[in-house]
Amino acid sequence: MRDYEAGRWYEDFAWGEVPGTDRRVRIVLENTETALRRSAARLRECGQEHRARRAERFAAWARFDLDEPLAAQQLYVVASGLRHIRRLEPLAGQALDKLLSLARADRGNVQLADPASGALRIIAQHGFGAEFLDHFAVVDDDRSACGRAARRGAQLVITDVITDQGFEPHREIAAVSGFRAVQSTPLVDKAGHLVGMISTHYPRPYDPPARDMRIIGRYADLLAQVLASRLSAVPPAAVASSTAWFGT
Repeated sequence: MRDYEAGRWYEDFAWGEVPGTDRRVRIVLENTETALRRSAARLRECGQEHRARRAERFAAWARFDLDEPLAAQQLYVVASGLRHIRRLEPLAGQALDKLLSLARADRGNVQLADPASGALRIIAQHGFGAEFLDHFAVVDDDRSACGRAARRGAQLVITDVITDQGFEPHREIAAVSGFRAVQSTPLVDKAGHLVGMISTHYPRPYDPPARDMRIIGRYADLLAQVLASRLSAVPPAAVASSTAWFGT
């Protein structure tokens, strides 16, 4: 399906010229979005749900760049800088610094997904003590925010961990760590595979604005591509055994 090839063009475009307000760029993005959404519909009709969702994801990228050109410009610049960091842990730590700014938070973490089990392990964090890090050293359930987001493959917000029934097993550590709200956003590579998770935590009940969540989601898409390229050069056993914590 020729329209779907627009997605491959858009992947390259995302790392090239930063989208702006130029009318010609907007026309190209609008045409790309239209082509991708048309392809998604056709792929779904043919029973190719995975490819349809991937096309829709690329279409959403184009729509974000159209709706938020200034934010897109900033995110592309940040992601481009991350691509030059060769080591995984410093990359994750710098990525976390930007995430905290985008999310208006002072606590958060970056997790990698075990390639075999899907369990999440922290590789960068800011604002937490040993109790939190021990408790969430490996997350493989769907009660925590990050576990639920991983299971659903979508962003998740717990506006108040005290009133959220599913979070009950983790309330004690939340109280010790001093957070009442959390958002988790999956890091998904171009093929649709879970690479990891980015989460931010808040000292009081909080529901992040929809625009903030959208920006965080787009940042997560870009960060996932950078991490995926680094992970491709790391032996799976090394990723699975990583228990280092950074960004303290």
